[in-house]
Amino acid sequence: MGTSTSATGRVLGIQHYPGGYTLLRLTTDRAASFQPGHALQINGALWPILQTTPEQNGVDCLQRSISPPPSESELHIGDPGGIAFDISAATPRALLLADNDGIAAITFLARALHNREPRVKPLALFGLTHPLPFQPQPSRIMTAGLPSDVIAALPLLEDWGIPSRIACPTREQPGCFEGQVVDLAQIWLNILQGVADITVFACGSDQLLKASCQLSDDHQLACQSRRALLP
Repeated sequence: MGTSTSATGRVLGIQHYPGGYTLLRLTTDRAASFQPGHALQINGALWPILQTTPEQNGVDCLQRSISPPPSESELHIGDPGGIAFDISAATPRALLLADNDGIAAITFLARALHNREPRVKPLALFGLTHPLPFQPQPSRIMTAGLPSDVIAALPLLEDWGIPSRIACPTREQPGCFEGQVVDLAQIWLNILQGVADITVFACGSDQLLKASCQLSDDHQLACQSRRALLP
């Protein structure tokens, strides 16, 4: 039987974004142990981890439709929820797919793969509905195989030098792909001359995971999928 571990944490800051999203920033000496796909269990709710800064014991979580703990409050940090992605199984290139509830896990994963040695080249595609929790920005990272007019990127990944694009299936949004995120991924895979070195990672709803697995099967690619961790 495994043993659980726990530590204390403290809320450093709270920011609210459109769409009911809340960014929760906290500090805990367990920061270095968390992996992409994990979520913190706080006051009975799951908070997917967006990024960690282990050198500062920092953890950022992103969740929506839930009230955060008070700023400066002390927290009990137990074992994380969720199943971590197996980064050791990644191939030289990675196709990352997420919907609204998979933003945190896929963003965390993209950075982990990008910083890994040997480095993996990730492309992160997000299928998001309006209102978006952030203001997309035109990408400065050219990515072969994507439609030239699809340039909207997630700002945080852009800052890290990781290519990303956004699909908006329900409403036209400047620079975004009009359609499902898996359709955008299909366009990219169809144009590439070789895809054998790509692993697909997906996090989100059952609908997204099913479509991602089908896409992987069609192209004979390895696939890791994780259901989004809702509150």
